[in-house]
Amino acid sequence: MKAFVLEGRGKVSFIEKEEPKLLEEHGVLITPVLVSPCTSDVHTIWQGSPKRKDLTLGHECIGRILKKGREVKDFSEGEIVAISAITPDWGSPEVLENEAHAGYPFSAHSLGKSIDGAFQECFYLPHADQNLGKIPKGMDLEDALLSVDVLQTGFTAAEEAEVKEGDTVCVLGIGAIGLGAVFAAKLMGAKKIFAVGSREDSKRLAESLSSESCPVVVLDYKTCKATLPKDKHPLANSTHSPIVNAIWEETEGKGVDKVLICGGDEYALAQALDMVKYGTGIVSNVAYFGSEEDVEALEMAGQDMELSLGEKKKRKKAIDGLLLPKFSLGKGMAGKTLRFSLSKGGRKHLEWVLEKVQESGFHPSIFLTKRYHGMDKIPDALYDMKERRAIKVAVYMEI
Repeated sequence: MKAFVLEGRGKVSFIEKEEPKLLEEHGVLITPVLVSPCTSDVHTIWQGSPKRKDLTLGHECIGRILKKGREVKDFSEGEIVAISAITPDWGSPEVLENEAHAGYPFSAHSLGKSIDGAFQECFYLPHADQNLGKIPKGMDLEDALLSVDVLQTGFTAAEEAEVKEGDTVCVLGIGAIGLGAVFAAKLMGAKKIFAVGSREDSKRLAESLSSESCPVVVLDYKTCKATLPKDKHPLANSTHSPIVNAIWEETEGKGVDKVLICGGDEYALAQALDMVKYGTGIVSNVAYFGSEEDVEALEMAGQDMELSLGEKKKRKKAIDGLLLPKFSLGKGMAGKTLRFSLSKGGRKHLEWVLEKVQESGFHPSIFLTKRYHGMDKIPDALYDMKERRAIKVAVYMEI
């Protein structure tokens, strides 16, 4: 069986693997029909912590069930289904409480992370009744594909921020996830959305989501020239960002109700805290803040016991962290809320998102700026995402 795998840090290839077995009666074997590499695959390959050799990549997938276990009640062999990109371990007591984390980071992101993913001719998925989704009748498969991760994550950003009727919202980063967050915030009642990005395709797509009831104002951080308002203390804009200044200009100096961080660099959190309202503002982050040094940091942590007391104190001062601006946090008393979330997953949330998309008449497939046919095109699609040559890419699997 052909599979696209992670050979080691920064190394991917096609190899031959044994066909997977039905490991548990609550599981299914699936052949992929339509897949999409994403930035999370890029993180796994080039930025993430070490993974096992020859791990099959891929977690965004529409597939056909080839075989199911006896405990699978709600799905049939031969049925085309949506596979949630986030697949919690429903046998974990912690997951039953929070529907995501089994007590350790990224535990719900198993496909292509801890178990073989969708970029192979057939793959195994556990807990099918809890992790698969029924595709609404008449929904285009590309729209369903864009729902399993892009929209689930975008909705997570908006849900965690508690976006409500009448809110002003800023979305930092308008790649596919950010565009999904713009759609979600609009659907949840935002009255005005500021979309921050610089790629021409992203700006065009963000503007296409604008309406009379909820205008979407695009702010390009590469060309924005807004200056600090005269009534603002210089420390209020901790990163000297023109975008923060522009938000204050647009909101009469008050800032926005909610900020959804869906991309950006290590200064994104500080900028979000600068621009969000005092007292009631919420910053919701779904962005991945990794680095090329992740593996080094992991290795250094393992050597910690060998460090002298002086070296430990020095390292404590130089932790790998994100910046929090003291002034905008009111020296710790600003009444601003921070939330950091892995995308919600599982069947319940996926089917809710699919239903919202169907009801709205929106076609998230507009985020697809490239399409390929054939499993052998997965590397091309992957590098399109790595090199930012596409917003999203679909690969039709002709197996």
